[in-house]
Amino acid sequence: MATKKKAQPKEGIVSSPERKATSGKKTVKKTVSNEIIGSSIPEQAIDLNVQTKPAKAEKETVAIHSTKNVVWEGVGKVEKGYNIVKKAEADHWLTRNHVRLATPEEVAREYGVK
Repeated sequence: MATKKKAQPKEGIVSSPERKATSGKKTVKKTVSNEIIGSSIPEQAIDLNVQTKPAKAEKETVAIHSTKNVVWEGVGKVEKGYNIVKKAEADHWLTRNHVRLATPEEVAREYGVK
């Protein structure tokens, strides 16, 4: 009985390596919303026993008011009006003459909370 020989590619033809076995996890096409298709791990492969911790809110945030839109590399950006930023960022922004601290009352009044 003759053994099968692997065909040698002809000169000038580019071939790709053979496909390797996958790890077992497969992705599936899934309609995410509004007819948008995404890929995800199949539902049965998701471990529902894993508990995730809720994201902690920034403890030190400050309300500031800016009279113009500015981007400051390394610090962040502010837009015209009220902005909620981290305290460390607020310290930098308050060195600029177009930014001032905003009181909780004026922020509430602006957004119609009170």
